[in-house]
Amino acid sequence: MILSCRRNCNDVLLGPLISKGGVIMIEISKIVIKGASGYCCSDEAYSDKVTVTEESIAYEYHPMFETEINPSRKWSYKTNSPVFKKLYDDLVGVMPVIVNHDTDMFCTDIGGIEFIITYSDKTKFKKTFFLPGDEFKDCFQIIKRMVPECEYVPAVLITEDNFED
Repeated sequence: MILSCRRNCNDVLLGPLISKGGVIMIEISKIVIKGASGYCCSDEAYSDKVTVTEESIAYEYHPMFETEINPSRKWSYKTNSPVFKKLYDDLVGVMPVIVNHDTDMFCTDIGGIEFIITYSDKTKFKKTFFLPGDEFKDCFQIIKRMVPECEYVPAVLITEDNFED
C-alpha cells in the first residue's frame, strides 16, 4: 500500500502525487504510536511506544515509578510472515484516516496519542491527538492482531473493546 506525501508531510494526499515526470510514490516505512497515561496518580502514570515496520513490531512501556506490580516492559519481534505483511499493508491503508483526522475534541484529562509516520524518503508526519483511543479503533485493531499472543496489549492501543461489560 502506498501513501503519497509532499516534502512537507503535513500536506498529505490520499493518492499518488503527480509531477511532470510522472507519478512519484512514497511508501510508509515506519509507524510509531506514542501514548501517555494522562491525569492520574503518579503510581499509575506511564508512557509507552509501539513501533511497526513491514517486518517487525516493538513495544516499550515505562511507568513513572517502577514497582513490582508495574514494571517497565520492552519487547520486539521480527518476522517474514506473509500474514504480518498483509496486516502491515492493512495498517498502511488506514493511515490516511489518521493523517486527515479532523475531529477537534480536546480531552484534558487523558494523555496524548502521538502518531509519527516515516516515509521511504525519510520525511515524517507527526501529530499528537488528545482523543480517546476509540477514535483510532480501526488502526489499533490491526496492530493488536500483530502483537504476539504471549504479550499484553500495549497500553496506547487499549480501546473499549478491551473491557468487559
